[in-house]
Amino acid sequence: MTLFGCFLALAACSNQRSSENVLSVSQALIKQQRIKPTAPDPQRVLVVAQHALSNTTGPILLYALEDRKAVSVLRPIAQNGSYQTWAAYGSSERRSISTLNGVLVSTRGLGNDLMSSRLEPLLDVVSRRENGVATIQQRYIDGENKIVNLKSDCKITRGETEALSGGSGAVSGLRMTAECWQADRSVVNSYLVDRNGSILQSRHWVGPTMGYSSIQRLR
Repeated sequence: MTLFGCFLALAACSNQRSSENVLSVSQALIKQQRIKPTAPDPQRVLVVAQHALSNTTGPILLYALEDRKAVSVLRPIAQNGSYQTWAAYGSSERRSISTLNGVLVSTRGLGNDLMSSRLEPLLDVVSRRENGVATIQQRYIDGENKIVNLKSDCKITRGETEALSGGSGAVSGLRMTAECWQADRSVVNSYLVDRNGSILQSRHWVGPTMGYSSIQRLR
């Protein structure tokens, strides 16, 4: 079972409420990246997720930076056209991420941030649930505090229909996979896309300093 799947299966059985900021679980990991990370307590994350679903009516995301073992429940704080900015539920901290159709495009305050992304060519193919090719670009801060421009050439392929359980019940989508090649590595991204072209779940490589970002829409 995936990380998200484990959280959601437990969340369906939990009625606990708490306004605890889930970023407190991962705060030390983000600040002390040289220390080997340990996984946050799933139950603590579930408490926050359940509280957010029970006490709000807007969109809620479950967000993970896999290499750092950091997990957060996010609520929207701003929107600029198709781009949404999110921050931790129950927190006034300035750390945030921005997404485009459910995929991470930038971060702020997380250390070695992803400054910006140009993912539109890839997301256009993915949202149409078609096979295709696309070139994307990402700008991130490396370990020497320099901004690096990264270009990836991607091949997108259709997969199978999958069911997904979330805070609003079960939904289904088509699994889309993007194999992306760079000068010195290749990565594999995946997206679960509904009939309307909305990405319900994504696992997208952010950069060598942050690794993979996983996002699942809870509502």
